[in-house]
Amino acid sequence: MKLTKSLLALAVLPMFASADDLSQTQNHTIQPQIVGGVTADPRDWKFYTQIVSRYGNRSYCGASYIGNGYVLTAAHCVEGDSPSQIAVKIGGVVYNGSDGVRANVSEIHMHPAYRRATLSHDLAVLKLDSVPQGVSSVEIANGSLTQYASIGDWLSVAGLGRTSEGGSSPSRLQEVDVPLVSDMTCRQAGGNYTTVGEVSFCAGIPQGGIDSCQGDSGGPIVINRSGVITQLGVVSWGIGCARPGMYGVYSDIAAMRNFVDGVIGTATPPKENVSVGYTTEQTLASFNVGELQQHSFVIQNSGNTTFTVENVRAFASGVTDAAVIANDQCSQATLAMNASCRVDVEFGATQSGEARVALNFNVDKTSTQYQALVSAQAKTVTTPPTDSCKTVWQASLVYLKGDTVTWNGKVWQAQWWTQGDNPADSGPWGVWQKVGDANCTSN
Repeated sequence: MKLTKSLLALAVLPMFASADDLSQTQNHTIQPQIVGGVTADPRDWKFYTQIVSRYGNRSYCGASYIGNGYVLTAAHCVEGDSPSQIAVKIGGVVYNGSDGVRANVSEIHMHPAYRRATLSHDLAVLKLDSVPQGVSSVEIANGSLTQYASIGDWLSVAGLGRTSEGGSSPSRLQEVDVPLVSDMTCRQAGGNYTTVGEVSFCAGIPQGGIDSCQGDSGGPIVINRSGVITQLGVVSWGIGCARPGMYGVYSDIAAMRNFVDGVIGTATPPKENVSVGYTTEQTLASFNVGELQQHSFVIQNSGNTTFTVENVRAFASGVTDAAVIANDQCSQATLAMNASCRVDVEFGATQSGEARVALNFNVDKTSTQYQALVSAQAKTVTTPPTDSCKTVWQASLVYLKGDTVTWNGKVWQAQWWTQGDNPADSGPWGVWQKVGDANCTSN
C-alpha cells in the first residue's frame, strides 16, 4: 500500500456469490482473490483478518478487525453459519498458515436488509468471544464515501483469493490498487451492475487486468490519505475476475454505518450487543386470486441479551390488496435468550402476479430497522369451456407448474413439473391440486 499509486494488475469476485459459493462451514467454496497485484507488506495490513472454520486453518473469506472484539466482513461469507462453526485469524497473511492472532466468534450479525439473490446490503459484523490483545484495528468510513474519495482516486484492496480467474490461491496476502469508478460508469456494464449505488460502489479499470477475485470476499478496500488508512468498503461481488468492462463491487461501509454502530454499540455498548433471529426472505406456495392467505413470522432472541420487540408493522406490495396482522404475540414482548414470538399476517390478491408482504419491527436495544419479507404468486383460475374438454389430463403429456387440466369433473393445477401422475391420486401435498369444478363430463 503506497501513497503514490501505480497501476497494478488484480482480479474481481465472480458474479454474485452463487448458491455454490455461499458459506457452508463444512465445505467453504467462496472464492473472491487478488488479480494483477503484488505481495502485500504485512505492516500495511495488520488489521487484515482471515475467516476460517472453527477447527480449520484455511481461509475462505477475508475480513477486517475494527476493534473492541469486532470483525467486519461480507454477509454472504457467513450466511447459514452459526458462531460455533467459525473463527478468525487477525493479522494473518499466510494462506493456510499458523500466523495471526486466532479468536472464536460468539455472535454473527448480518445486515437485516441483506438479500442473497442480489447481494444487496452485503455486510456482517462478527463479535469475538474475547477482545484479542496485541492486534491492530482499522478506522471505518462514516458519513459518506465522497468525504474520503473522489472518482478516479486510487484505493487498495487485499486478499488471499485467486490471482487469476479460475487460477490458484497465493501463499501470502496480495494487494492491488484500483481506481474508484462512478456509479454511472459501473451501471453501464448492465445486468445487476444497474443496482449499484445505494449501498455499494465500484472500482477497477475499463480494460480490466486488476481486481479482487474469488476468495477475496469480505476483505477490505481502503484509502491511504497522508498515512491515515480508512476502510471504505468490503469485497462483495463481480463478474469474473479483472474482465474488461466488468468492475469489482464493494459494500459501502459509510452507507451502512448505522447498522455497524447498532451492533457494536458505539453509544451504549452493553445495550447494543443483541442478536435477533428471523427469516429475512421466504417464498410461499402459490394461491388463487380471491383466497385469503396466512403466514406466521417468527422472531427469536438468538443471543444472550434480553430485548423487547417494538413497532411491529405489516406492509403490502405487488398485487397484495391488504396485509392485516391477525395475531400479534411480539409487540412489547420481552424475549430472553432462545425465546421467540409469532406474528400472524393475513393477505390476499385481487389480480394475478407476485404478492409481497413485509413485516417491519425494531427492538429496544438497537437502532436497526428489521424487515422480514415473504412473497407468493397469485394465480387466476380459468374455468374450462363448457362445450368441450380440450384440457383433459393425459398421462403421456408433460405439464409445467401452473398448468390446469380437467379430470373426474374437477379442475386441477400442477404445482411443479409432472408427467404421468393421475390428478385423482394426488393427496393434499401432491403435484395436482383441485382448484375448481369442471363444466365438462366426458372425463
